[in-house]
Amino acid sequence: MKHRAGVIGCGRIGYGFDKDPKRSYISTHAGAYNYVKDIDLVAVCDIDKKRVGECVNRWSIPAGYTDYKEMLKNEDLDVLSICTLPSTHYPILKEALKYPLKAIFCEKPIADNLKNAEKMVRLCKEKKIILQIGHQRRFDPLHINLREFIKSKKIGDVQQVNAYYTAGVNNTGSHMFDLLGFFFGGIDWVEGFFSKNVSRRKGDPNIDGFMRFKNGVFSSFQSCDVNEYTIFELNCFLQKGRIVLKDSGLKMEFYDVCESISSSEYKELNKTKVPFSTNYKRNYLVNSVKHILECIRLGKNSTSSGEGGLNALKLIEACIASANNNGKRIYLR
Repeated sequence: MKHRAGVIGCGRIGYGFDKDPKRSYISTHAGAYNYVKDIDLVAVCDIDKKRVGECVNRWSIPAGYTDYKEMLKNEDLDVLSICTLPSTHYPILKEALKYPLKAIFCEKPIADNLKNAEKMVRLCKEKKIILQIGHQRRFDPLHINLREFIKSKKIGDVQQVNAYYTAGVNNTGSHMFDLLGFFFGGIDWVEGFFSKNVSRRKGDPNIDGFMRFKNGVFSSFQSCDVNEYTIFELNCFLQKGRIVLKDSGLKMEFYDVCESISSSEYKELNKTKVPFSTNYKRNYLVNSVKHILECIRLGKNSTSSGEGGLNALKLIEACIASANNNGKRIYLR
C-alpha cells in the first residue's frame, strides 16, 4: 500500500518552480511526490485558490484545499510537506501532530525563531514523527561524495574556506550554513556584518562575515546583490589541492599541486580531473522524498534532521545578533 502525501503551500518550492521551462529537473515538493513511486500526492493546500487549482490540474491531484486544518482532518496523510512562510511552520506542525503522521518534510529555515524551532524538534521526538528539513544538498550524490573526500584527508587537511551566496541569510544563507556544517562540522563562533548588497527579501538581510569551526578551520561568507545575478559557490583550500563547488552545486572543479611554470621556488595549483565520480543526475527533491520513505521503512532519523535545521537557525540568528552589535563575536552553544 502506497503512502499518502500532502503539501501545504503551493508557492515556489511547493509547486511554482516546476513551471519554469528552463528547469530540467524536478524542483518542487509536489513534483517530487508525483514522481516517486510508493507514495501518492493526494492533496495540496494554499490560501490562494488559483494556485491550488493550477497545482491540482498539473499533477492530477485528487483534492485541493484553502484550509490546511480541513485537509489534515480529511486526508489521513502519512507524509506532510510544509512549504509556507517560516512564521507558519510551528503552528502548522503543531496542528498536524494531532493526526497519525509518519513524517513531516518542512522547508528551511525550520522556523522564524529558535523557541519555535526547539518546540518543533521536541514535539516530533515525543510523537516519534520523522522531521526532515529541506536542506536539499544533503541528498545529492556530488555533495555526499565531496564530504567523504574531504573527511578522507586524501589531499590533506582543510586550510581555508570561502562561501558566496545571494538572496538573504535566512533564505539561501540557510542552505549555505547547513552545507558548511555538513562538510566541516560544528561551528565555534561567528562574526557578522550587514551587507550593502541587496537580498530582495523583506526582513531577510544579506550578511557578510567570518566563522571558526570547532576543528580550528576558518571560513568567510560573503553575499552578492541578487538583483544583478544569483550565486551559490564554495571554495575549499586543502594542503594538496583546491575544490570549487559552483552553479549551486551542479558543477565542481578540482585543482592539484604542481610545479610552477614561472618560478623555481614555488609550486602552484593546476586545474585537473575531479578525483571521484561526478556522473550523477541532479534530483535534490526526488532524493529527499526517497530518503523520507527509507527513514519510515527503517525507523531512522533523516540525514537532514530537525536538529540540523535547528543548528542552521542558531547560526543565522547568531549572525544577525553579531551584525546588530557591529560584528561582535557570538559563540554558539
